[in-house]
Amino acid sequence: MNYTVSEPKPWKRVLEIEVPSDAIQSELNAAYARYSREVRLPGFRRGKVPLSVLKARLGNEIRAEVLERKIPEYLNSAHESAEIKPISRPVIEEIDYDEGRDLKLRASVEVKPAIELKQYKELRVTRRVVDISDDDIAGRLEGLRERYATVVRIDGEAEQDHFIRADVQHADDNGVPIIGRKEENQFFQIGSGRLGEGFDTQLVGVSADEDRSVKTTLPSDYPEEDLAGKDACFIVSVREVLERQLPELDDDFAVDIGMENLEALKQSIREEMEREPDWELRKDLVTQIVDAHDFEVPESMMTAYLDQVVADARRNTRNQDEVDENALRQQYRPVATSQIMRHLVLDAIGEQEGMEVDQEEVDERLEAIAGRGQASVEQVRRLFQENGRLERIEADLREEKVVEFLVQHADIQTE
Repeated sequence: MNYTVSEPKPWKRVLEIEVPSDAIQSELNAAYARYSREVRLPGFRRGKVPLSVLKARLGNEIRAEVLERKIPEYLNSAHESAEIKPISRPVIEEIDYDEGRDLKLRASVEVKPAIELKQYKELRVTRRVVDISDDDIAGRLEGLRERYATVVRIDGEAEQDHFIRADVQHADDNGVPIIGRKEENQFFQIGSGRLGEGFDTQLVGVSADEDRSVKTTLPSDYPEEDLAGKDACFIVSVREVLERQLPELDDDFAVDIGMENLEALKQSIREEMEREPDWELRKDLVTQIVDAHDFEVPESMMTAYLDQVVADARRNTRNQDEVDENALRQQYRPVATSQIMRHLVLDAIGEQEGMEVDQEEVDERLEAIAGRGQASVEQVRRLFQENGRLERIEADLREEKVVEFLVQHADIQTE
């Protein structure tokens, strides 16, 4: 087998492989012999089908089967010989083969781009000094109350900041409903300005089971471009009025979010705030290092990242039609580029410094994950192996080591 390798992109390798005819013919002959023994064709006894008949009837299928089995072997052999470490499945771009001739094929595969590392030691960063007051903790507690607030139905009239669930019927200037322009079961907050400030103010005082005609000027960023910035009329059929209720700040609230009591929650918040300067320092240091590099990221890594963004959006949205996949991919592409570059730069530093993750470290992480649920360590390990997340754990542990190494070798100033 002969091969050549070209590099059209830093993260792409194209292999052109040529397999001598006698090598592939021996595989074909073995396949013909096996089929001849096993196949049943009308008019022939089993094991007595002439080779010419076999080729005429099943030749294409047999040749395809052999190529499907052997081509991955040829590719793997070429990868090993050329010291190529793929990060994506090979893409077969061309196959040229007729029986009795050499097999020629061209395939492409993606690899991690070679990164010329910039300075990553002795970089200057600043650690913020914290002086945590009771007011600071009170602010965080209030944020937690906001996060765990509930929305409950009320019997009274809607006020500013109340929520409304309603059917919104578009109407013409005379208030006549426009067929096909009704949006059912809409949920919005009075004061959000979703359909213009005038829309919200006209709904103050509305009650459940009430219809109200509303005229407003739609905002300039309204999703339907033909209506954006224009006057519009709606008939709002209110299903229910709701208000947001914050939980009481007491021991019960602390227990509900996983703490022993309120004092333990306050202590946890204080400790978290004390750790924040170190988190910020690490983030600033890594950002400084990654920003010093400029390279193309592999397209397969970009696709995988954006596929996950779309999958998450679909999982978190009841109405799948609301997920604009193309818009999401466009919106998150810069974020994906940044995150992939971060991963690749830290990975390159890890390789440069010879950092490895041993099995004991992986086991400790699995034990920690198992400790947060009801599963055993082996159950967690098996689950992670099945869904491919075990390698992700190893990568995360290695990345943590790299970041800690960078901090240890940084020039840290105090603010």
